[in-house]
Amino acid sequence: MKKVLINKPIHNDAIKRLTEEVEVLTPFKASADEILTMLPNVQGMVLCAGFKVSADTLENVRELEVIGRHGAGLEIVDIQAATRKHIPVVFTPEGPTESTAEHAFLLMMAAARKLSMLNRAICSGNFDIRDQVVGMELRGKKVGIVGLGRIGQRFAEMCSNALDMKIYAFDPFLACDQVEARGAIYCDDLLAMAREVDIVSVHCPAVPQTYRLINAAVLAALGPKGIMVNAARGQIVDEAALIQALREGGLAAAGLDVYDPEPPAKDNPLFQMDNVVLTPHLASFTEEGRRRMGLMVAEDVLRVLRGERPLYPANPEVLSEK
Repeated sequence: MKKVLINKPIHNDAIKRLTEEVEVLTPFKASADEILTMLPNVQGMVLCAGFKVSADTLENVRELEVIGRHGAGLEIVDIQAATRKHIPVVFTPEGPTESTAEHAFLLMMAAARKLSMLNRAICSGNFDIRDQVVGMELRGKKVGIVGLGRIGQRFAEMCSNALDMKIYAFDPFLACDQVEARGAIYCDDLLAMAREVDIVSVHCPAVPQTYRLINAAVLAALGPKGIMVNAARGQIVDEAALIQALREGGLAAAGLDVYDPEPPAKDNPLFQMDNVVLTPHLASFTEEGRRRMGLMVAEDVLRVLRGERPLYPANPEVLSEK
């Protein structure tokens, strides 16, 4: 029987589905070095955060037939190295969409109403904070979305349908007609979009082209009344510039689910700021989202191990070779 290793817990229904066809190894508490010693003896892997499959990782792997990424981000897998080794990589691009979009919407709302400040105050017995804080209504405001893929588009629908917000989008990977077909105003200049909108929400992948895409200039363009939301990847935002803008009044508030690096240092200045809402990189962590991602990656891993074509390959060129 073929073996599939899972490095972190996934939904029980997904594990159950895998065990119907393969032997499942669950070294959830194993170190990276311990996982490395196990990889040469497995035919499949389901990869969650906490471990990276690099070219060096794959160097001595002989039996691995498929890598399954539990999630939509592929930055923890060296796709080119896997392709050179003729190993298909499958992932779950549709799995986290709803949960992550809802979480970004939550962060935007919480930042606009200064939820962190209010929560700290009331927990410390300061009920009079209600006389000192005024939030922002979001109805009719302008939101600029960086990355209008599945999650960005769903977030845009929520903003438009629930709050009648005007949607702008910056996405170098989409043409103007594609953006407009998704109900957004096309922007080919990120700085110009930031000057126009009240909120910027990040939904693009972490690739070299997006590294620190949201920099000091973009934050300055968004301005002292602006809100920045990031539920994508921490390295897309220049965190030092963000901290400075929040500290010096160059930005009204931020809602963050991701950081650079992760986990953030215990003395990160963001932890002490009242104008920031923070969560620990769990935007997709709902019962429904985790089950969807788990079953999606499990089924595709099993398809490859059976010699069938997966539904969500990250390197489809490998499949054409088979």
